Amino acid sequence: MTRMPPLLREFFLGGHSLAVGTASIAASSAILLGERPTLPLLAMAYLFSYGAYTVNRSSEMEQDMATNPQRTQHLMGRKKYLPLIASCCFVAGYALALTVNLLFFAALLLPLLLTFAYSVGSKKLVRYMGSSRLKDKLLVKNVVISFAWSLIPALVGLYYLRLGAVVLPMSAFIFLRLMANTIFFDLRDAGGDAEHGVRTIPVVYGTERSLRAMALVDLSSAVCLTASVAVGLMPAYSLVMLLFPLYSAAYRAAARKGNMDFLADVVADSEYTLWGPVVYAGGLLLSWVV
Repeated sequence: MTRMPPLLREFFLGGHSLAVGTASIAASSAILLGERPTLPLLAMAYLFSYGAYTVNRSSEMEQDMATNPQRTQHLMGRKKYLPLIASCCFVAGYALALTVNLLFFAALLLPLLLTFAYSVGSKKLVRYMGSSRLKDKLLVKNVVISFAWSLIPALVGLYYLRLGAVVLPMSAFIFLRLMANTIFFDLRDAGGDAEHGVRTIPVVYGTERSLRAMALVDLSSAVCLTASVAVGLMPAYSLVMLLFPLYSAAYRAAARKGNMDFLADVVADSEYTLWGPVVYAGGLLLSWVV
């Protein structure tokens, strides 16, 4: 990744790829709801995702040096500004949300709460979980991230004040896709996580079991999507999203040959950037065929 042009390094290591991916998932959710994605919707998805990413990076700079030194070195120069950047993202996002509707604005408080419980934590959590941060417990980290992203279809529905039948199966599909993604990132970070006492699936169960767990989650997401289309909860063209479990299987196979940093930061995260264009293309393809 050191050979990448500076703009691409910033895009992938600076958190913009993940934020654009969030906007792309929001766009795909809007399309499946029968709505046209709007610029304010995409901007809010980007801002909240980038803000959450920045909070996480700000709180884990030392640990990240062990798990992902390239990303840490890239962000080190702006370390003291990260809290301000995150605050600006959230303030701008909530200001935009206020122009939509109060229900949508109120619902967006949940992702903010999850962001700080996950990255910063609270001593009050120790009594209930045995740790101050959600991410420090085995599987809780994966579930929290997956759950937070699975809220996107419901939030998009609230944006349009239209919660269609597609919201629930789309949320389930997103949850499973993110579970596979978080296990893969944990696989890349296993050495540093073990050093810092963070219990993740790869740290506890090893590489091979983790890859098998990913394969099972990929298969589950494909079954979930296919079943949702079969019973009429999602439109037929949404089957184009079966490309994503296949995409995951491809980079999972490539991971056995190494180069995990590139596969995680570039290839794996790029999946979500594809969601909007792929779903839109699927709708166009169906309209041409029918």
